[in-house]
Amino acid sequence: MARVSIRNVSNTCLGEKAREVAAVNNVSIEIEEREFVALLGPLGCGNSTLLRMIAGLEAISQGDIYIGDKRVNDLAPKDREIALVFQDYALYPHMSVYDNVSFGLKLRKFPEREIKRRVTDAASILGIEELLDRKPKSLSGAQRQRVAVARAVVRQAKVFLVDAPLSNFDARMRSEIVKLHQRLHATMIYATHDPLEAMTIADRIIIMNEGLVQQNDAPLRLYNEPANLFVAGFLGSPPMNFISGTLRDEGEKIRFRELDGGTIDIAFSASERPAARAFVGKNVILGIRPEDLEVAQFSRKEGRATGTGFPALVDLVQPMGAETILHLETGAHTIVCRSEKAFDHREAGHRLQFEIDLAKTHLFDPESSARLR
Repeated sequence: MARVSIRNVSNTCLGEKAREVAAVNNVSIEIEEREFVALLGPLGCGNSTLLRMIAGLEAISQGDIYIGDKRVNDLAPKDREIALVFQDYALYPHMSVYDNVSFGLKLRKFPEREIKRRVTDAASILGIEELLDRKPKSLSGAQRQRVAVARAVVRQAKVFLVDAPLSNFDARMRSEIVKLHQRLHATMIYATHDPLEAMTIADRIIIMNEGLVQQNDAPLRLYNEPANLFVAGFLGSPPMNFISGTLRDEGEKIRFRELDGGTIDIAFSASERPAARAFVGKNVILGIRPEDLEVAQFSRKEGRATGTGFPALVDLVQPMGAETILHLETGAHTIVCRSEKAFDHREAGHRLQFEIDLAKTHLFDPESSARLR
């Protein structure tokens, strides 16, 4: 297995009016040997382009890429000791599954016995032994996924690159990818647009947007300590609530008050939020994840709450079985609560009291979008 080092790498092309557009913009990442890293971001973020640059399928406008100790900028894909699972699987329709999986080995003139051994092992790992004589057109999408992964496995490459399909792997395939990584002890880089997929499979996630790295960290660290508004809003389902407001100094407390007459009026310990003092008298954005809100009581009294609570009008109720999604109107914002309590649609139109888990909230600078640490 090998370490992958990406140093100040960019990929630029000419866009509208002959202006240069950077699909990947000065990205530096170190991926350790045997690590499983997800490149995550929305469509057009640059993660697939970066993956293809590592594979040698996209040009490097500037910077360097190393696989192990070898600079690979000028090496052909076949010489980089990588295995790539394409986004569209790229299976040959006229070949059987066996021939698709073994094709790369045949090109490299491996002995037939070794080819058969590797294909048989890969088919067993991916559970496609019964498909080896079939053609791709007779396979389901999930089966094609497994064939594409098997084709990469037989390479026994130093680095596995997976460009996740737009439909994403199903839950079973995700778990199999994790087990495959553990079994092969491979360095694996996985590009996806699905936050849940990245959170459930990767040791580390690199979140990208518009060609730039937004944050590079372990999944739970990203979720609990987002670097900025983009990361905070991209991870989580339903996504984080953002509430505009102002801060006021009250000695040992710093009070957040929602703008435009909203009902959220809460006080933080000043000693626990030292960075907030610099924003007293200024606008900030309060971030609250839906699961960090809960119904406090079934009181429908009017009035502004203090402490950690606030009243809100329940606009929409979505029972989910084990939990309920509530859409709330605070007077200035529409926010979402993911409650562990059972509600039905009759609660819509009522005003309830809600509590916030203050320790899990975040404050953001609306100008820079950075989280106040």
